[in-house]
Amino acid sequence: MPREGVDNLLSELKECSEVQNYSTKNLKKLADNCRNRIIEVISQTGGHLASSLGSVELTVALAKVFNFKKDKIIWDVGHQTYTYKLLTGRNDQFEFIGKKRGIAKFLSRKESKYDHFGAGHASTSISAALGINVGKTLNHQNFKTIAVIGDGSMTGGVAFEALNHAGHLDENIVVILNDNDMSIDSAVGALSKTILNISSSKTFNLLRAEFIKQHRDGKFPLAIKNTLQRVNESFMTFFTKGIWFEKLNFRYFGQVEGHDIKKLVSLLKVVKNVDGPVLLHVITRKGKGFPEAEKNAARFHGIGPFNPKTGVVAKSITTGKSYTSVWSDTFYPIIKKDNKVVAISAAMIANTGLSKMQNEFPDRVFDVGIAESHAVIFAGGLATQKIKPFIVIYSTFLQRAIDSIVHDIALQNLPVKFILDRAGFVGADGATHHGMLDLTYLRMIPNMVIMVPKNGIELQSMIKLAYEYNDGPIAIRFPRGNTETYLDLEKETAPEISFGKGELINQGKDILILAVGTMVKRAQQVAEELQKEGLSVGLINARFVKPLDDKLILKMIKKSSCIVTLEENARIGGFGSAVMELLSANNLFKPIATFGIPDQFFGHATPEEQIKAAGLDTKSLFNKIKVFYLKNNIT
Repeated sequence: MPREGVDNLLSELKECSEVQNYSTKNLKKLADNCRNRIIEVISQTGGHLASSLGSVELTVALAKVFNFKKDKIIWDVGHQTYTYKLLTGRNDQFEFIGKKRGIAKFLSRKESKYDHFGAGHASTSISAALGINVGKTLNHQNFKTIAVIGDGSMTGGVAFEALNHAGHLDENIVVILNDNDMSIDSAVGALSKTILNISSSKTFNLLRAEFIKQHRDGKFPLAIKNTLQRVNESFMTFFTKGIWFEKLNFRYFGQVEGHDIKKLVSLLKVVKNVDGPVLLHVITRKGKGFPEAEKNAARFHGIGPFNPKTGVVAKSITTGKSYTSVWSDTFYPIIKKDNKVVAISAAMIANTGLSKMQNEFPDRVFDVGIAESHAVIFAGGLATQKIKPFIVIYSTFLQRAIDSIVHDIALQNLPVKFILDRAGFVGADGATHHGMLDLTYLRMIPNMVIMVPKNGIELQSMIKLAYEYNDGPIAIRFPRGNTETYLDLEKETAPEISFGKGELINQGKDILILAVGTMVKRAQQVAEELQKEGLSVGLINARFVKPLDDKLILKMIKKSSCIVTLEENARIGGFGSAVMELLSANNLFKPIATFGIPDQFFGHATPEEQIKAAGLDTKSLFNKIKVFYLKNNIT
């Protein structure tokens, strides 16, 4: 055990198992050290602050009660895991979180032996923990399995499916509900505390276990068993929020103050030794210990660099306007003018630019929680009633709803509008958050229309087109980051874009470059460099990935010696594949090179570093396209 007078226990910590020997005083000191370390680093690097500050004491208490080297802690998402990273050997690397060759913002099995299951998207922890626990049984091993799930993740349907299955299997699994969006009512709180003390007492649990055994052995009549069960359920219903979990065969313990280490340790010791599935309901506060984050947890959920004393966020050096803001500002007059228009998001109202509209139109801007499939089917139902639903979701999260898009929207050809934010590379959030698959998974779906803007003005035009399109589902994907090209729609009108029509930027006879979205600007730069080499380069901004502008593309292909496609999407099955299919369908045999994101996952770095790693930077493309041209003996 470290000396009580040591100021920074975190810096002295060599192994996480040392925490098991800490006194309550040292546990509190360690929690303070972790909180200060998180604020110190994230104020410089940016990252997920509020949620991780809220889970500091819980994580320290887990390290005290459980053996991290043996027991498996399975976290939901990664927002709440910064203390866990600090305690499991990553304190020295913490300054490099989210940076190339640094540690990830989320959990990764590649990064640490303590990361037992990857955590980037939400609602997965209970399912994974149950699988690990069943695997433990099949392998004849002995350890405890603990799933820590945030309350937001409990809105995801897969969490309920996992609870139902875990209760059915009657597995020895501990689920900790890290509830950071509730307060305990003071009057009920005192009663709840009493109930918690009783239900967690050793005597009560021994008697309960003996009663269950006696009933299973047939020594208690069914009538007595049913009566006692009804008394227990009435008790739980009146004094706690746990009856729903009890119905799923989980022993419910809660609610407990999540920033009181002594109470947490005491209760975790109890649930550690309870047989069967257990749910511990812990009340925490996002941003705990940093006043500005406590006042505005949403703002400090994912934050850039800030002043650690005042909470003032450092001004960005970037120019232009974010694509999200362009979308939001363009959509606002549409929803304001047409009361048949609605917006739907999945726990991302603020990040998708819908906060202001939700306040102004609360009956037409819906946050369905972390439930993308429900969002899509809900939109389908609205569409059958002549409502115009816009689903606004990050590209990476919409992946969870593919079947719903296919079966419930496209099959019925319902006019639902899909707005995919954060398409392409997203930077520090890394592999779990890149939107690199949407062109591929949407393109395969019949009746789907896909548009990709090259800049803010095209996005504004496409939003208008999507609003007016009623012949089936339509999607727009745009990147994270800024655009310097957009219109003030209070003074100007976005130009019309004809349905299914691309834009011919250059004509050329040697190389034809076909590009979409962010790659159009890069294609222009590459074309300029190739032209300096004496090559005649044509360029088309496709705009539409589905349907392609067949007429324009075929006309220009016939005039060109070879073809190149560029996209910030998985090369397999994306825009380039669509162009190759067009060539095949028309019996055209021309050399073609498709450039997109290679068939691999890319880790955290800056977007520019990720683009370069994928070989999509201007210099790499210039060299590869030139070599491609020369290899085909085209002169």
